Amino acid sequence: EYLQAYKQMPENPLVNLCAGTALLNLALGFRLQNKHQCVAQGLAFLYNNLRLCENSQEALYNVARACHHVGLVSLAASYYEKVLAIHQEDCPLPKLVKPDTDPTRQAEPGYCDLRREAAYNLHLIYKKSGAVDLARQVLMDYCTV
Repeated sequence: EYLQAYKQMPENPLVNLCAGTALLNLALGFRLQNKHQCVAQGLAFLYNNLRLCENSQEALYNVARACHHVGLVSLAASYYEKVLAIHQEDCPLPKLVKPDTDPTRQAEPGYCDLRREAAYNLHLIYKKSGAVDLARQVLMDYCTV
């Protein structure tokens, strides 16, 4: 399904994201003979998404999370660090239009910054590799109020 959508809209970031994650999940979920090829194709779609989103924080996080998921932890760590280097402003959350709401009311800010999530995942990588002090420092720097 996603590959058919990709044929019609190859420059759509969402289609690339969906195709990439679907291929990665397929590679990890079944006993495939070409598992490595499937992972490589999934990552190619995610890198295409990264290019289309112009290295946005969200796209970097998606690549980092995918690498972490398939066990490429050193690559994941470098992408998590790139996420930590970008400060993302909060964006307004969309509201459902209801007849009893005031249309002049401002949208509430949403949480769009992925640095905490990236820091937590990076801390897991550091902790598993034995760098407990570094893991603790990442949590203190990005996950405490």
